[in-house]
Parts: sequence; C-alpha cells; structure tokens
Amino acid sequence: MGRRGAGRPRAGEEPLTRERILGAALRLVDAEGMGALSMRGLGAELGVDPMSIYHHLPGKEAVVSGLVRMVYGEVRVSSAGGEGWRERVRGFARAHRDLARAHPNLVLQLVSSAPSGAATEAMLAASEPLFEALESAGLSAREVLGVVDLVADYVHGFVLAEVAVHSEPSDHRASLRELLEERPAGEFPAMRRVFGSISRKELRYDFDSGFESGLDVIVAGVEHLARGR
Repeated sequence: MGRRGAGRPRAGEEPLTRERILGAALRLVDAEGMGALSMRGLGAELGVDPMSIYHHLPGKEAVVSGLVRMVYGEVRVSSAGGEGWRERVRGFARAHRDLARAHPNLVLQLVSSAPSGAATEAMLAASEPLFEALESAGLSAREVLGVVDLVADYVHGFVLAEVAVHSEPSDHRASLRELLEERPAGEFPAMRRVFGSISRKELRYDFDSGFESGLDVIVAGVEHLARGR
C-alpha cells in the first residue's frame, strides 16, 4: 500500500485547513493562554500530527499572526460618514473592549509583545477609524497620537480589571468605605466626604456604566483640546 500523503485526511476525517487550525489555536489560547500555544499542543487539539500543520502555517509565529488578523478582522467600527467624531471615538472604544473581553489572553498579550508583518497591518487597519475621528475633531497630529495611546491604555487596563472579576458588579467601593469607617475620624477627610455623600446602592460598581463614564471623561478631554485650537 502507498504511504498516505502528509496532512491528507483519512476517510471521514475533516480536512485540515488554515481556518480549522486557526480556530483550534484561538480556542486553545482563550482557554489556556498564549503560553499553551505550541505546534505540538495545536496538533493535540486538532488530533493530527503536528508536522501536518506546517503545510498550512510555517510555525508558531505564523499562527499568532493569523490569529491577530482573524480576530482584528472581525472588528467593525464606523469610519467617516454621518456619525460625529464623538460617537466614533466611543464606538471604537466599545468595539475594542468587546474584542479584548472575548479574547483577553490574545489581545492583552499584544500590549507587551506586538506581532509583526501582516498581523500588525490588521491592527493598524482596526485603528484607522479612531485616527479619522480624532482628526475630524480638529486635533493636531501630536494630540491625535496622545489620545490614541490614552484610549488604548484605558481599554486594556479596564478589561484587565474586568476579566479579573469576571465582569460581575463589584462591591470594592463598599469595602473601602467600611475600611475608612474603621480608621480614626480625622484621617482621609476628602475620601470620607465623597463616600459619605453616596448611598450604599450607588457604591456597587457596574462595569458597563463605569466604562461609559470613563469614555465621557476622554471625550470631554478631546473637546477641551479641540476648543483650545
């Protein structure tokens, strides 16, 4: 009998394709983190010889690049058009929050180790609507870059906290107020005034409303810069 060609499926097997490999890689990263991604582990996830993967993607770097292109290619943010710049900035931040929440192990890893080549192009394409919105607000090039960095840092930092507590409403504010109440009366007067003027119900932190409040501050800052020009 002739030797079966590398990567060729047996009868009844699902063909090994680039899309199938990337889908399995994304499931692996979502479940176990970037550290779990290897050609051997990917082969085990797919139930194939790891060497057969190389016929579709030449190595781990190509897999990561493919994941970034696939995931960022799903981001849809309104570009130039009928919406004003404020709503486009908000739309960008919301879309990237959704992306980071859906795939935190991939997206948040990119903050410290950005990929190269085609993957970088995918990230650039996803960021273009934010640049367009800030330009249309009237900011200078230097101001645009500063706000882009601010929005990215805000979204990534927010999602880090959000993922850590599984996006559930948090009682950390109430805990902080209880801690303040245990301290001597003269300590932390500003914090006491703030917490003392808010009801216990209002202290419960909701991530959705908290995210929108942060966006309000960012948009107000952009408006201030634009007026200054």
